[in-house]
Amino acid sequence: MSTLRVLKIDNPEDKKILKTKCRPVTMAGRELRRLIADMFETMNKAEGVGLAAPQIGLPIALTVIEIPPPTEKQDDGTEIEVGPSTRYVLVNPKIVQASNDEVMRQEGCLSLPGWYGEVPRRSWVTVEYTDENGKQRRLRKADGLLGWAIQHEVDHLNGVLFTERMRDPSTLKKIDDEQAAEELAKKA
Repeated sequence: MSTLRVLKIDNPEDKKILKTKCRPVTMAGRELRRLIADMFETMNKAEGVGLAAPQIGLPIALTVIEIPPPTEKQDDGTEIEVGPSTRYVLVNPKIVQASNDEVMRQEGCLSLPGWYGEVPRRSWVTVEYTDENGKQRRLRKADGLLGWAIQHEVDHLNGVLFTERMRDPSTLKKIDDEQAAEELAKKA
């Protein structure tokens, strides 16, 4: 496995690739599995929840998402993990249904590290995709962090950046304190 370079919104050459509408994935087998493993490694090293192929310079419709494990707060104030994290590999995903209502969320992006802003997202989405084994899948009414991540990553595949979804650009703020960034991500 390899850690790959994540393209940045503020780099003009990178932004050209990030703004490209992706083509369908045609690779399969070992080549695809290796790319997926590299994407998860890259995403985890950057402490992200999702990563789309254009963020590593590949204009193909592939994204990986990892939802952190659920936690419970203990009487002493500490939190413990009560389940595993959940990984998703979405090849050629398409959002086929979305709620009519929206939720405003603090959102960030590995292509603009440290910056967060208010982004409206649908409260749930249904997405159809192919998994890494070539099987057709459908996630119905994905909500919460998973629903938000799907919408964010599918936007990447369509050349749309989260900053373009913001209704009020003044909400975009640099968060230097790691703890503050973690709190914002938890609320998302």
